[in-house]
Amino acid sequence: MDLPLKQFSKLLSSSNRILLTGPQSPSVDTVSTAAAWWLFLSKQKKLVDLVFDGKVHKLKFLPSKVSFKENLDDVNKFKIILDTSKTKVKQLSYDVKGKQLHIDIVPEDGLFNDSDLSTHKDDYKYDLIITFGAPSLEALGKVFDSNRSFFHDVPIINIDRSLLNENFGQLNVVESNVTSLAEVSYHVLNKHLDKNIATCLLAGMISATNSFQSPQVNPKTLELASQLIIKGADRGQIVETLYRTKDISTLKNWGRVLSRLKKKDNIISSYLQHDEIDNLPQDFEEMVKDLILSTPDVQAAVIFYQVELYKTKVCVYSINNINALELTKDMQGKGYRRLAKIVIDKEIEETKDLVIDKIQKKLNIINSV
Repeated sequence: MDLPLKQFSKLLSSSNRILLTGPQSPSVDTVSTAAAWWLFLSKQKKLVDLVFDGKVHKLKFLPSKVSFKENLDDVNKFKIILDTSKTKVKQLSYDVKGKQLHIDIVPEDGLFNDSDLSTHKDDYKYDLIITFGAPSLEALGKVFDSNRSFFHDVPIINIDRSLLNENFGQLNVVESNVTSLAEVSYHVLNKHLDKNIATCLLAGMISATNSFQSPQVNPKTLELASQLIIKGADRGQIVETLYRTKDISTLKNWGRVLSRLKKKDNIISSYLQHDEIDNLPQDFEEMVKDLILSTPDVQAAVIFYQVELYKTKVCVYSINNINALELTKDMQGKGYRRLAKIVIDKEIEETKDLVIDKIQKKLNIINSV
């Protein structure tokens, strides 16, 4: 893998305040890889924050010091500067009246003039952004939507493995022939590995490949995994966290999905009723992805949720080289490349036939090219 390591080094060495982020409700690979970078950058004495919109997997193998934020707060500040060299401040107060902020400053002796006051837009809180697994800035959800100017002004390192990536970064590292984001990151971080970083990277690889069962796994992948274990990666704890800690409600929901599973051509589908969707497990999307990977000749999985009598929510999951948003474009699908969500104002049985028929037609066109 020929990565632009000099560009990586230049951007990282010139930055001290770094934001790590990725798509909404990120995968285990995304979360684990971002955590590995947090550990590495923190050791370099950088100020680093992990911010993701939506649910973030609670992974027991992550060190307790690794914490995630839901919102991007205080990205920049607006300063009001008052020259007090001639006149001192006796008292300061403020009040919000309607849509205006009123600041009252009482001088100790003398007067303040307009010329004593100046304003300044302060620097952004972060001087570098690293994104993981986001094909576009819009995929970041509200992290981007609420801070568009920030993302357009600050340099971005864009790490992804999707051919559909929009290359929105100043440095774009998009490797479509690897198994995971963790594998891409290994080639940057391999000289800085410790037990925790190695564990995070190995977890990303195991999750993304369904325990190395993905067709993309090759001897180099396995060699890389063995190097991580040599460096101290705790495979036992990873497996325990990812595969052996499902609670009863998780297993019941998954049992319902499996018992109702149907396969038609390149699509597998299942459904949950209205009273079965309240307690879906946090890693439900990962479980569906694993199901796709382990089912031969399947390119998409569709899960239907009966929200109301005449309203059905549909989640469309796709394999790596299929864009779920393209499959659902004429049904106003929203989300990102591997998962698109749509809402149909019909009861569930009618929705099933409609959606599966439309998606299969799209897959037929893709497969005929």
